[in-house]
Amino acid sequence: MEKLKEDYINIDTRLEYVEAIAIKYVPDIDIDPSTGEKYICGTAALPFFINRYNQNELYGHFTYEDYTGNESIQEMLKGLGIDIDKFWFLLLFIFDYTCGTCLDGIKATGVGVEQLTKFAKAIADNHKEVNQFGVSFKKPITISVKVEGKHQIIIDNANAIGYLAAVIANNLKEIEEHPWMQIQQVRMNTPTEEKESIQIWLFYKMFNDFFNLKPYNKLFNVRQKKGSTVSLSKTLLISKLIYFTKLSKNKNFSEDEFTLKGYIKQYKDKKIDTINSIYF
Repeated sequence: MEKLKEDYINIDTRLEYVEAIAIKYVPDIDIDPSTGEKYICGTAALPFFINRYNQNELYGHFTYEDYTGNESIQEMLKGLGIDIDKFWFLLLFIFDYTCGTCLDGIKATGVGVEQLTKFAKAIADNHKEVNQFGVSFKKPITISVKVEGKHQIIIDNANAIGYLAAVIANNLKEIEEHPWMQIQQVRMNTPTEEKESIQIWLFYKMFNDFFNLKPYNKLFNVRQKKGSTVSLSKTLLISKLIYFTKLSKNKNFSEDEFTLKGYIKQYKDKKIDTINSIYF
């Protein structure tokens, strides 16, 4: 296919599906000066994607000809009423995004408020009692602070540990509202990789999220016509795409959706902590 126009105001209509899922995964956030409220104002992912596409830098070793020549996938897309070219670019973007997260991701710290909440909860769960002498715990507990290149500091005083947990718990609402506490910090020099199985799960999740976006949740919610042998299961479609893109060489992905359902069940509540190295 020809190169995409690098016009970020009048976006190529073939990128409609890409823009929809990119806004969900890579949103641009602005603040309304009159109310102070945050709102989504598009996505910066499109320029990155268009440039990578035009420069032939996208991950993946499958072609448009391979895609249009796959009768099984094309029959399902046609049955669901999905635009073939728009879906092609969606496939390219999702595959590229999952690679940028799982194969070439960047290590990130947890969100500040989440780490402090877990810290306080771990201490509270080990709490035994409070008496006139202070706090006591069920099991011995210590807190260590390590500064690179310096000695480790150990806090093992039960009262000091209990006081720290109480301060966090009593000020949690204020902590949550602080903008610093909602941000993941990136460690630029610490690349990381996720398992192949997690990339398969993320690939599924992004497509599933797309199919649940408005208006596609209604547009593509099509019932199988009487007498038709073409499945309209979107889970099966995603499973076939996993095999088509070679995310997995397991042929079962191309034949039924049961193998994929195993991945969905295994990683249902999975939270990926790596930052995408391409789209950020």
